[in-house]
Amino acid sequence: MSNENSDILIYVPFKKENLNENEINWLNAFQSILEIGLNQISKQKISISNFISNESLIGKKGIAENAKVIIQLLLNNNYDQSNLLSADKLKNRKIIQINCHPEIKEEPPKDCTIINLFNESTNKAIDLSKHIDELKNEIWLKFLDIVFEIKKAVLVAEKETTKSKGKIFIAESSTDQNFNRETIIRELEHLGFEVLPKASFPKDMIPFSEFVHGNLKQSFLSVHLIGKYYAPLLNNIDISSIELQNDLFHEVAAELKAENKIIKRLVWIPTDIKPKSEKQKLYIESFKRNIELLENTEIIQTPIEVFKTIIRNKAEEILDIKTQTKTKSEGIKNKSVYVISNEVNNKTFSDIKQELVKQKLIVLEATQKTNKIDLIQEHYYNLINCDALLIDYSVENLQWLNSKLSDILKSPGFGRKKSFLAKLILINTGKSPVINLQIKDLDLISYAEKDISKRLNSFIEKINKNDT
Repeated sequence: MSNENSDILIYVPFKKENLNENEINWLNAFQSILEIGLNQISKQKISISNFISNESLIGKKGIAENAKVIIQLLLNNNYDQSNLLSADKLKNRKIIQINCHPEIKEEPPKDCTIINLFNESTNKAIDLSKHIDELKNEIWLKFLDIVFEIKKAVLVAEKETTKSKGKIFIAESSTDQNFNRETIIRELEHLGFEVLPKASFPKDMIPFSEFVHGNLKQSFLSVHLIGKYYAPLLNNIDISSIELQNDLFHEVAAELKAENKIIKRLVWIPTDIKPKSEKQKLYIESFKRNIELLENTEIIQTPIEVFKTIIRNKAEEILDIKTQTKTKSEGIKNKSVYVISNEVNNKTFSDIKQELVKQKLIVLEATQKTNKIDLIQEHYYNLINCDALLIDYSVENLQWLNSKLSDILKSPGFGRKKSFLAKLILINTGKSPVINLQIKDLDLISYAEKDISKRLNSFIEKINKNDT
């Protein structure tokens, strides 16, 4: 079917008779899921139609004239090359190319968004035959990518495009890290960063090297995920793209340094990584061992959710973007205290916050979130960015306390760059906890003194003293 007034046109450059029943069903499922995604994200009605033909879309007068977005859907690799879209002939149209097969050889139109919807283990289009409620999260996230691209094109087509905060290179990863890589890309784009590269990575060494070099040269931050596989290997050579990208980073960093520019690199390795080959194991060990010799690089081993926060913080730090923990009052930057409590509903916790605010300190605390991942992210974010830390120990729970103290020790690995101005455990239980972890400059104040201002006096003095 076709509709000349549709906002979105799904273009399938095949004769309908050349598509089998499964492919027709897949197309219908794709359109249905896309419509559901658009209804959830956009308050404005966005219409969709599709066009299946062996004739070029360009030659069909009326069709696509009003479409703001054209989705070129390549269900397999038996399409007619002459019917593929050309950005030159479809000016002012956003083109999204959906690859349902890994062997799509033709270069996509310029400025075209590429989204792969195939299963890398079977080399077939991802399964959309299941009920909507049974679709995997990674499939929904792929459609979310498409929806956001459409929303930007349809709803802000006539508005001034928001200026990118800056360009971040996300290196090609092994297959076990593709989902994490795509999630990072999605979140950075939604935060206003421009993510490179925009096109697929070449498979041959020389084009690959030139492609990566060019994209790195434009970026201020490079993000690399090291997984359990040494693959993907480049064609006709026994070297992985992961290793080559890390080598190219040094080359680009040196060139930018000569131009008085800088690029930083974040390399993430899973905390529980189990390399699948001896070669990958040796590569990881060698990389970690030589890190002290590498400039502008941080190796990070944290949960992936924490790493995402670190990327955001590092990007903001480089661009000198003010974070939520910074403010100004009469030209003086107020200091922040992260207050952690195992009984947030008691009066002591409320008194602590009131006294800190009275002393013109910013109070950071964990907000009430139902999503556990969001809670963890917020905890690490506060831990990384606060100036001082206060633990309100109001319920006897040594395991809880040790976990928080352990996080203090791990905070440099989470991305913390500076020392805490002060660290305090305010003991509000009848029995003082036995602390076995060795944490430098950690103060403990018992419940003997009732006046909260007197109990916090030395803590606040320490913050002011260390800040001078």
